[in-house]
Amino acid sequence: MGWTGTDRSAVIRRIRLIRVLSFMISVQQVSKLYRIYEQPSDRLKEILLRGRRKYHRDFWALEGVDLEVRTGEAVGVIGRNGAGKTTLLQIIAGILRPTAGEVRVEGRVTALLELGSGFNPEYTGRENIVMSGQILGFSEEEMRRRLEVIVQFAELEGFVEQPVKTYSTGMLMRLAFAAAIHVDPDVLIVDEALSVGDVYFQRKSLDRMDYFRKAGKTVLFVSHDPHLVQRFCARALWLEAGKVAMWGEAREVVTAYQAFCARLEDQWLHEVATRGGLRSAEHEEVLRELQLTGARWGNRRIRFTAIEMLDARGGATWIFRTGEPATIRLRYEADADYERPVFAVDIHRFDGVFVGSINNYDTHPTPLPVRRGEGAVELRLPRLELPFNSYFLTLKAYTENGAPDWKDPADIHNQMYQFDVVTDRVIHGLMRFDAEWQAAEPAAASRG
Repeated sequence: MGWTGTDRSAVIRRIRLIRVLSFMISVQQVSKLYRIYEQPSDRLKEILLRGRRKYHRDFWALEGVDLEVRTGEAVGVIGRNGAGKTTLLQIIAGILRPTAGEVRVEGRVTALLELGSGFNPEYTGRENIVMSGQILGFSEEEMRRRLEVIVQFAELEGFVEQPVKTYSTGMLMRLAFAAAIHVDPDVLIVDEALSVGDVYFQRKSLDRMDYFRKAGKTVLFVSHDPHLVQRFCARALWLEAGKVAMWGEAREVVTAYQAFCARLEDQWLHEVATRGGLRSAEHEEVLRELQLTGARWGNRRIRFTAIEMLDARGGATWIFRTGEPATIRLRYEADADYERPVFAVDIHRFDGVFVGSINNYDTHPTPLPVRRGEGAVELRLPRLELPFNSYFLTLKAYTENGAPDWKDPADIHNQMYQFDVVTDRVIHGLMRFDAEWQAAEPAAASRG
């Protein structure tokens, strides 16, 4: 006997329900529409005319977004400002209702969205902790038992009796995060709240979030730090203009997003140069000046005139993948002949951390005599073993006076040239080591 249409529909609905219930968070074809009015009176006009004339324009903050997050999974949401990240989190947290689509969240949800949201600025830190727990269904007595642990985690023992309106931004963030994670949520939603904390508290908070994940809790958070998403999340969602640009393994999504942002920046810089009516020969100079972040000094006996970074095919680029070869070509002009000049290239991470330096004097001794006039030297790196990040190059040139004249440099360009590294590899620390593990015989190990 065949199935009727009603039977098939019932089975399909049941299959969908079973699939939804296997996830802590299920977002299916969610969209959010906002009506944008040029001025407040336009809203009244539209109401009075009962829709006969349209005074607004439609803005879709989200369109057809799908997301499924399993128990014990940490998922990062990345994207440019205005991409819809916060809107999505607010819908998942139940603060906003979607215009279309369906959202299901299992268990108790704690959300850290806007800094200090849900706190009464006139209440003390202690009173706000108790109140936030009561909103989630805890009794006042239960929250008072947790109070000491929360205050200690937030490191606010000396301020918990003060009104939160007197707290700094960092103090408010610490209080909100500590209160959120000590109420046993099944789902923790964090929207860039950790960005205002100091490095020590960020590390402590991430350790706590990692503990949550390992305990079978679900973590969903927005971050503008791609490195953090790579390190902490198994999967990531990339939103662009309210739509899903990519959803999948975190390293792959972050790599694609970073390359996308780099292409946009390069396109913007070229448009700026083009709108200025510049000749093509001046293009790269303008691009480098627009990325200028350091300073230049020296006696200019040898002076740098241009820099290029080349990939394995010899093409100019400022974006590399970890492990790829890279060549740094330096062009210069010299006012005289110099038999033993010194050239050096320093690399700093975007936050100023020194990564390393290469020169032709002691790290890689090589004679590079300079003749008066124009010339060029190249530094070839067989493998650029740097992790995902943005970096800056410092260029140095020295003449000699019996020995390199370190106190009187010819030309120094201090952290003036930016390049980016994308990767799909796991790297801990400043660089990737060329190493391998292998098993050893016990006897051989003991002799060593």
